[in-house]
Amino acid sequence: MIRLLFPHICVLCHNASHSIHDLCDTCFDHFPIIPHACVRCATPLSTDKTPLTCGLCLTKPPSFDIIHTLYHYEQPVTRLILDLKFNHTLIYAALLGRLMLEHVQSTWYRSKPLPDILMPMPLHAARLKERGFNQALEIARPLAKTLKIALEIEMSRRIKPTLPQATLSATARSQNIKGAFSVTKNVVNKHIAIIDDVVTTGSTVSALSTALKDRGARQIDVWCIARS
Repeated sequence: MIRLLFPHICVLCHNASHSIHDLCDTCFDHFPIIPHACVRCATPLSTDKTPLTCGLCLTKPPSFDIIHTLYHYEQPVTRLILDLKFNHTLIYAALLGRLMLEHVQSTWYRSKPLPDILMPMPLHAARLKERGFNQALEIARPLAKTLKIALEIEMSRRIKPTLPQATLSATARSQNIKGAFSVTKNVVNKHIAIIDDVVTTGSTVSALSTALKDRGARQIDVWCIARS
């Protein structure tokens, strides 16, 4: 009766939705799923041969162990992420977190152990003050609550103010983010999942993963909403 009186409304087209995710079937069908990707870094691939590791991961393995991602960084996913980050549409964080939760439970970790710790990608203090919140933390909250995994927000800090990665080339991104993180807690033998909204070249998650593994972390997984 409650659903009949107060139906969910699609956040994209504002029509009635029969999904608890506040997305109608028509809009959800347009979400850009990645059909084929590298099994290590989730870079989209054109081939349908699976499983496959991309050439870059074969020649220079990243410091993280795996990236799990939901979608291509394309519309309408870009709209949700950009509105969340820059228009403070925090309801989108809960939506994206629930979508990620479904994949964690049904696909990514259906037959393997969950991580010990969830860690949202840290923001530098200046960026956090400017934005007012960390979008990765807001996405991670429903995950930690439902999966009953510790959510660590002080385990690592972003100690180096960096230029926005989106404005830089791939080479410049690596230099920009180098030495940007410090690990402040014991992570020896821990299996950690880093939560982020978008992974582009992987430079940022690689830098954080390196800092964590240098302090003894056993395994680093990355969970992101979109992969560029």
